[in-house]
Amino acid sequence: MDAPTDEDGARLAAWIEATVGGRVTRIDRVPRWRPAWDVDVDVDGQLLPLHARGEREPRIAMPARIADEVAVHDLLEAHGLPVPHAYGICDDPDALVMDRLSGLVDLAGATDDERDRVLEEYLELLARIYAIPLAAAAAAGFPVPTDSAGAELGFLRRMEAVADRDADARPADPVEVFLRRWLRDHVPQDRLPAARFITYDSFQFMFDEGRITGLLDLEHAHVGDPMMDLAALRIRDTLKSLGDLSALTTRYEAVTGVFVDHDVVEYQTVLYNALSVVSVAPPLADPVPGTDWISYLAWYVNGARWAFESIAEIGGYTLDTVEIPEARPTRHARAHRYLVDSLRSRSRDAPGDGADYELAGIGRLASHLKRVDELGAQFDADELAELANLLGHRPDPVDADAELVAYIEAAGPDVEEALVRMLDARVQRQHFTMASPRSLMLRHPALRSLRPDQATARTAHESWPTGAIPGTR
Repeated sequence: MDAPTDEDGARLAAWIEATVGGRVTRIDRVPRWRPAWDVDVDVDGQLLPLHARGEREPRIAMPARIADEVAVHDLLEAHGLPVPHAYGICDDPDALVMDRLSGLVDLAGATDDERDRVLEEYLELLARIYAIPLAAAAAAGFPVPTDSAGAELGFLRRMEAVADRDADARPADPVEVFLRRWLRDHVPQDRLPAARFITYDSFQFMFDEGRITGLLDLEHAHVGDPMMDLAALRIRDTLKSLGDLSALTTRYEAVTGVFVDHDVVEYQTVLYNALSVVSVAPPLADPVPGTDWISYLAWYVNGARWAFESIAEIGGYTLDTVEIPEARPTRHARAHRYLVDSLRSRSRDAPGDGADYELAGIGRLASHLKRVDELGAQFDADELAELANLLGHRPDPVDADAELVAYIEAAGPDVEEALVRMLDARVQRQHFTMASPRSLMLRHPALRSLRPDQATARTAHESWPTGAIPGTR
């Protein structure tokens, strides 16, 4: 997927004028991990603000593509929910054209009263979404599960089907293999009656002056267990200022009428984070021009770490933090440093459009490789030592992952904790090579529990500032 060009904007503007009507007076590329444009259209002297949401890159394993999101918008709009009206799909560039919402996405600047009003309104909207008849969802093309496993795993199964299309062309990832098996082995039972139409990637909205102006990012919507929405809330809390989560959960029960099963929420927290691992596996293994590789690595490492931390939470144990060793640059360090400095200089002088975003992403990749040069040898040695302790012999580094995958596939529950500890340490090491020690990209906020007896507050330094992490805007 090449970075969008001015020609893309011109073709998009022509499609809008032909399909929506009016005259495009402004079209601006929004620098982010996927193509996006803000568009102003003059329709009979009135401003029509639009947003064009581009397709994800083709290698990412998503059950639904951008064209499928139209059905979500149409279903929610038909039931009176505040979603941007979808005007249709532009084929070139591939983008969903919709109304542009006003307001903010981050509650950090809101007063406590304003935040509470907005979240209460969101819960009321969630109740209305849950009230959509399953027959209406089925008529709109959404599969309705027929058993408890389908209610819990349906979305993951569809994602796996996409990811596995080229599974033979890339080596199996031990982290992904373990998480997939764990989720199958621990799926909650008797959850089919709870199934609702859910947005899943929940608590995403824009607000202005204490009122929600519309719901956002609906491509994960499907029929599933509503506890998925609460699992997503725990991750959304690392990016937004959502206040007291246990109090919010109590209000969720009161407003939606849905009983909160905390055990299922914690299972679904593992699953939600496993989706990040499964979805980005293909582009990380075989990137194409335009792949936002470091953003995907950020999704992978944070998702995997949260998944393992959640499994440990369920199991009643705590994972250890890997110690970052002293940097030991190799003889190649000068080349890495020169590449990082050169790309940083070019990025500062770039025009501030989509090409600028892609150049910055390549610069982050160069910083990652520089850090691998400094830490990689020690991290690899530490991981091989841990693997030798687990397997009972020291594997050849070339065969290490394949041997670990075979071990995971044959392992019994008695070694689950040992595998979780080893795989979590592996992913921590990947995380610590992503950027310099002072980078916000190395920050990994703890997920807060929704259980009333485990309520904790989040301080500002424990979460990410808006837009600080690639791929979170």
